[in-house]
Amino acid sequence: MESRPLPADPLLASALVGRGDSLDERERIAELNQKRDWDGLLRYAEERQRRDPEGSDWGVIAAYAWVRRGDYPKATSALSRVIQRNPEDIGAWNLLGESQRQAGQPGQAVRTLERASAIGRTSFATFFLLGEAYRDVNRLDRAVTAYREAARLEPEFARAWFELGAAGIRLGERDEVRGVLERLERLDPLLAEELKRRLEGRRSP
Repeated sequence: MESRPLPADPLLASALVGRGDSLDERERIAELNQKRDWDGLLRYAEERQRRDPEGSDWGVIAAYAWVRRGDYPKATSALSRVIQRNPEDIGAWNLLGESQRQAGQPGQAVRTLERASAIGRTSFATFFLLGEAYRDVNRLDRAVTAYREAARLEPEFARAWFELGAAGIRLGERDEVRGVLERLERLDPLLAEELKRRLEGRRSP
């Protein structure tokens, strides 16, 4: 049995891009995130949200901090409210799906991220997270399709190639895995070595 996957970090931080009403606010958000000061980021978001209750950005930032702290119910509640007000906020959809996945609700995460993929058709992060959710419910054929789309949208994203190869190994698609390995060796030799180790382990009797 494979170990439980780590959170898709730093993909989660992509939900913060462009949030805030000024350069100072965006710099403060980036600073707190870099320091991994989740409590400080949450306080900052809640303070700003009190000033601007209708501003969905601060709800997403607070939810991001809750996800990073592992408080998934609060994150899910906040993100659901954001999406009700702004159903086109792909960053909120992505965070919601990952929050559900990390909370041990992969089926719900699949449904959330499938909806997100219909909205954010050019978001490589959405398709990667959808691949993660499909993998968690053992729908590997669909995971492969989602990872492949993530890699197509962002060819330099090594993690998508790695997970595509890992799922391919489990499905027995050795020819495709060899092609993925060649690509991964150029992008991230360490991940390529891990994928090669898995491939050789699967071949062992």
